[in-house]
Amino acid sequence: MVLVVDADPTNQRAMRDRLLRLGYTARSADDDASALDIVSATPPDVVLLPGLADVGKGWAELQKQLDNWGIPVLRLSAHTGTTSTKLIDIITEISDADLKLRVESALSSRSLLKALVVENARLEAERLHDPLTGLFNRRYVMIRVEEEVRRSLRHAYPLSCLLIDIDSFSEVNDNWGHIVGDGVLRDVAHIVTRTMRSTDIVCRYRDDEFLVLLTDTDATGAQIAANRVRDAMAAHDFFNRESGDPVKLTASTGVAYWEPADKKNGTWEPQLLALAERALRAAKLSGPNRLVMLQTS
Repeated sequence: MVLVVDADPTNQRAMRDRLLRLGYTARSADDDASALDIVSATPPDVVLLPGLADVGKGWAELQKQLDNWGIPVLRLSAHTGTTSTKLIDIITEISDADLKLRVESALSSRSLLKALVVENARLEAERLHDPLTGLFNRRYVMIRVEEEVRRSLRHAYPLSCLLIDIDSFSEVNDNWGHIVGDGVLRDVAHIVTRTMRSTDIVCRYRDDEFLVLLTDTDATGAQIAANRVRDAMAAHDFFNRESGDPVKLTASTGVAYWEPADKKNGTWEPQLLALAERALRAAKLSGPNRLVMLQTS
């Protein structure tokens, strides 16, 4: 869709007719303010200025919005206003063929920009997500736990942390290979996610360890959540493509919880995570399928 911006109704009508003949959808606006309303509601793919290129008082705000959307500006006359990398200058009195070529070039530039935006979003998602399970990764949780500790301190809300480790997971890889092991990790990610609340933050912490931040959750709530995960793990039949029998597994869980006494005294994120790791080590030493809880000071 091409948005034609021109104060002259004749120019608007003539350019809309040409664009329609060339197979484009066209809209028009009399000035920068009208164009801004259209861009905000239904962003076009190209903005075309067929008349004088001098910009009005509202151009700066319109240009900012166009830049945000990555919308190129196609000018049919020499421009004397502000410069921008999005501006595409062409000669007046161009033919339909030349106009189509220029519009297609502008569309290509926007397609490239959109592709770059999508790629950047994908890279950002990969930076914060575990590619195997689709969960958040350790990098993300290190950022998020700091935010949640500050939030709990500010509002005096309890905060709990579960650290879940799959018992004897190395034997799965040794006996049936990493393909089966990867399937187990994906299943565990699903089990943990579906047994937690939507407000809880679940991540793959490292290897076969999964971490859950339980927001606004005290010791009792954390214990209930941890036991729910352990019961779901023990009851689950993990698929084994190398054997007709399913894999049966359990999980050990370390729980750290914090209930701030007031807004001046609290903990900080490494202490909470370190305490969860200590609790998990104690659980593993106690035997499989165990739960150990520790409270921060």
